[in-house]
Amino acid sequence: MSRSPSRAELARASQPVSHVDAKDLSYSVKPVRSPGLSYLELRLTTAQIRRRRVVGLTSRDVAILRALDSYRYLDRPQMQGLFFDGPRSCQYRLKWLVDRGLVNAWRTVIRPGHVRHASIFLLSTRGASVLAGLSGDQSRPYVLRAEHALARHHNLVHDLEASQLFVDLALATRHVPTMGLYHWVGEHGIRRAYGEEAAPVPDGWGRFLVGDRELFLHLELDRGSEQTRRLHGKLAAYIAYFRGRPQASCNHVLFVVPTEQRRHQVEGVARRLVATSVESCRVWTAWRHDLTLNGPLSRVWAGIGGSTGRVGIPDMPSRPAGSRPLADCIGKTRWWERRPGGGEGV
Repeated sequence: MSRSPSRAELARASQPVSHVDAKDLSYSVKPVRSPGLSYLELRLTTAQIRRRRVVGLTSRDVAILRALDSYRYLDRPQMQGLFFDGPRSCQYRLKWLVDRGLVNAWRTVIRPGHVRHASIFLLSTRGASVLAGLSGDQSRPYVLRAEHALARHHNLVHDLEASQLFVDLALATRHVPTMGLYHWVGEHGIRRAYGEEAAPVPDGWGRFLVGDRELFLHLELDRGSEQTRRLHGKLAAYIAYFRGRPQASCNHVLFVVPTEQRRHQVEGVARRLVATSVESCRVWTAWRHDLTLNGPLSRVWAGIGGSTGRVGIPDMPSRPAGSRPLADCIGKTRWWERRPGGGEGV
């Protein structure tokens, strides 16, 4: 922190600016530049929202707020996997964020008489304002997203389950230097990115790096409740959107299905739609039980027809990657310090 002031400094009258560790005054608008802190650290430790100061906010805290803004809901094990080395540090820091009103915590009832043991976290309106201020953006869009997540949570369980596949990918490659999940965009982020463009919206999208190559994952977390007509429309939208595009086969639509019967149904619809003479996206299915037992990197993904057997995500068709470093992938050691934009950022 800052050096101790001299006696001459103590003799002077107090100025309308204060040190980061001084009491918060309503007329204190800027922190003094401390020789012990960088500008970014000062900005993090003195974020003023509605004349209330957040003292002690770290780069990891900001990454947590950004993740909740992007993915709406994350439970404690997911938070721990992405940002912490163990449960104690995770619990302590999340409680710190909750106590300061930056994050809301829920214990959600899944069905009568059953409670989800791990707390579920979502961004508060104050946390949204803090994040907007640190990002240099207008607060209104951030606050509206936080309010929407709070009020429209009927798909909460589905959103958590969709997030789990990407968290599992990040954890499975944490200590693997040759592969990793570089980008992860949630459903609502995809909708914002597409805007008015007529394009299929998956439950999540990811850019996965394998060595010097990359491939794109479009997750469809299927509950087996959609009728064949709607399933046909969804698959037709994917195939039409990617048909004829350069290197379209590097885009992989991953259907996670609840039963083998549903797997055969998805494969049957996709087989009727795919034209082998024109390049398009690839469609894969995996039984949810297999994923739970073996993980997303294992050979649990069956392509249309299953003639090539089951493969793992690293074995799927890919294209040459750009200059994105594998060490900066989501879930790697202190990845958020090198990725201030979070998992959706460049």
